[in-house]
Amino acid sequence: MAELLWKRGTTLGQGGFGVVSLASTSNALFHGVTLPSLIAVKSCNYSDSQSLKEEEEFLGMFKHSPCIIRSFGANLSFEDEVIIYNLLLEYASGGSLANRLRNCNSLPEFEVKKHTKNVLLGLSCIHTNGIIHCDIKPDNILLVGTEETAKIADFGLSMTFEQAVKEKQELMIRGTKRYMAPELVLNYDYGPHVDIWALGCTVYELITGIPLWDGDDDHVLHQITFEKPKFQNSKLSKEAKDFLKRCLVKNPSSRWTADVLLNHPFLQNSSIVLVNTAKTRKKKSGSKSLLHKPIRKITFKFGNHKFVRQLPDLKEVENETCGRVLGTDK
Repeated sequence: MAELLWKRGTTLGQGGFGVVSLASTSNALFHGVTLPSLIAVKSCNYSDSQSLKEEEEFLGMFKHSPCIIRSFGANLSFEDEVIIYNLLLEYASGGSLANRLRNCNSLPEFEVKKHTKNVLLGLSCIHTNGIIHCDIKPDNILLVGTEETAKIADFGLSMTFEQAVKEKQELMIRGTKRYMAPELVLNYDYGPHVDIWALGCTVYELITGIPLWDGDDDHVLHQITFEKPKFQNSKLSKEAKDFLKRCLVKNPSSRWTADVLLNHPFLQNSSIVLVNTAKTRKKKSGSKSLLHKPIRKITFKFGNHKFVRQLPDLKEVENETCGRVLGTDK
């Protein structure tokens, strides 16, 4: 048996992509990089792994951004007579901002400023590379390290600008309803501006402790479509209200970009760790990247869990090097 690179531990979460587990590594070398002693491993059946392969490719584009969760690569394991595809990720010991909200009800504004600035730096990198995240929300902003640096995670619903055009033509919608932008609900219109709207909803929720839109899905979508956001909560400072107004403009062409928002007065006194905002070059649309494959919808199982996902339609199985076949924690 090949040498173990990591050992699966407790389950951290599960969703449409599969299952996320905590894993120990003994600081093994993988693709020339020494793995941290603890990592997160995102897993699904190999036969249904296109979404994780696409996420791995997205994360590879952002490997120089310290505001986006890091990927160490992917490999296979053979567990319970099933081949499993595993995406090895940076472990966020601080959990997500959703976890923090559940424990604290709301966050002090100075802390929200710090996290918001890092998210905007991450979004600037993402958008510059021609990608839309499509699911910015407290659950997908993770706190990493002793300084709890906020990093964007979960690119399972992300897409390129080119894919966004196809999504609109096919009247497809993706994301979490509470954080969807009005142009998405009304016209299936995707662009970087949908991430900015979702960030505005997130910042409001972090400071006030309550969602900007609440109720069942139909009611939430009705509110997003026909109502204007209200910023009357006493926990919001004057600067916070103005910041939210720039994020939550109904007309997407008038919504501020990530780069412009970084200069907003709301963020000028925030204290964050200095980060490198170097941007990677986006892949050309003519490449054979998974990110330029058409989208299809499939249902798959991982253990006793059943999930439905929108995935690239791969007409042939590509040849790939999957590293070592791993053992598992029994």
